[in-house]
Amino acid sequence: MNAIHSLINQPSIFKNLFHHLSDAVAIIQNVKGNMIFTYINATMQRVYGDLQGCALNDIYCEAKRVHIEETMERADNCRETLVESSDRYPNPFQISYAIQSAEIGDFYLLYIKMGSAQTMKLIEEKERQRVESESRYESVVETSPDSIFLHDEEDRIIYVNQAGMDLLGAEKAVELLGQDIKKFLYSEPYEDIRKRLSTLLSGGYVKGPIERQLLRMDGSIIDVELHGGLVEYHQIKAVQTICRNISERRKQQHQLEEMAYHDQLTNIPNRRYFFEKLEDELKRVKHQDSIFALLFFDLDNFKQINDRYGHQIGDELLVIFTKRLSQGLRKTDTLSRLGGDEFVILLSDLADTKHPRQVADRMLDRVLQPIHLQGCEIEISVSIGVSIYPEHGVDQGELLTKADRALYKAKENGRSCVSVYTYGS
Repeated sequence: MNAIHSLINQPSIFKNLFHHLSDAVAIIQNVKGNMIFTYINATMQRVYGDLQGCALNDIYCEAKRVHIEETMERADNCRETLVESSDRYPNPFQISYAIQSAEIGDFYLLYIKMGSAQTMKLIEEKERQRVESESRYESVVETSPDSIFLHDEEDRIIYVNQAGMDLLGAEKAVELLGQDIKKFLYSEPYEDIRKRLSTLLSGGYVKGPIERQLLRMDGSIIDVELHGGLVEYHQIKAVQTICRNISERRKQQHQLEEMAYHDQLTNIPNRRYFFEKLEDELKRVKHQDSIFALLFFDLDNFKQINDRYGHQIGDELLVIFTKRLSQGLRKTDTLSRLGGDEFVILLSDLADTKHPRQVADRMLDRVLQPIHLQGCEIEISVSIGVSIYPEHGVDQGELLTKADRALYKAKENGRSCVSVYTYGS
């Protein structure tokens, strides 16, 4: 075991010996196949940045990594001495360095002799590169159409581009700088936001994009899509959040959903919506002692009305008929058009089994009133069939079948009447 290997196995002595050394010292260790900086002294950090925990693969291009690996390979063959690096370009440390192998393929001591003038020159070069990098960053993000925010470990905004100011409705950056980013995220618990930002600050991954709502300076709320990542800005760790306004997209999605689930003529829920609602209601009542009912409506003479007055009059009649059905319904009830002249009402949370018949009778009186259209008085005939959960069934098929049978029973009884399903009918 050589002296370097012995020192590495005594971390406290090793650190005391090298920590305040004016020369740069680091330990590179093979960790599960990755060559990683497991120790750097203060000089190494000051000149080359915080490399501790970083893998060579992640921070150096192939040519620079090969420069180090070739020196390591030569050090493995001369384990008792520091092996000088080659003068070949590109040198990742910009000046000559030496490596000593502590244990072949596992531990390496990296040593860089630093003169004071040389150290200052490298620090100045590092600072110049940092300023140039941040200047390039700001130039890029200022022209980005996306809204970009940087916030520090205390969630304070430390940079925002013009698109970000426009997104939140700020005239100047100073209105946002220093503000807590969490206050602009609408209706999301602070604890959830903090957990997400902490994950990013620790170098973790948050799957994106995520959709949230932002509270603007004027109090209005917009829908946004967020991506987050860790960056370094002015030598501190910061979370970069990229925002896109998706309010228009959300609006279009909502319109498409409305079209998919609503009847375009009457503007009430359609057949698709009804069947999904009925399925949800069946799941809900399984956990509650609750009664609900289905009321099937059929305009008995709608074909004759269409034939006599035309489809435009027929469409207007359906709209008026729908408004009459809607009158008196509770918010918990659902009226849907199944198609043509067929409608259904789902009555939820009923007190007893007599209630559906009472509701149907009241509706029948209202909808049978003549309808006046374009100077014509049109008489309509409506039949109503009723089935009740759980008396007439506990699944979708049973309830629909029995409501349909009750409807045809009403037609057999002379139409313009109500029929509640009875067994044997």
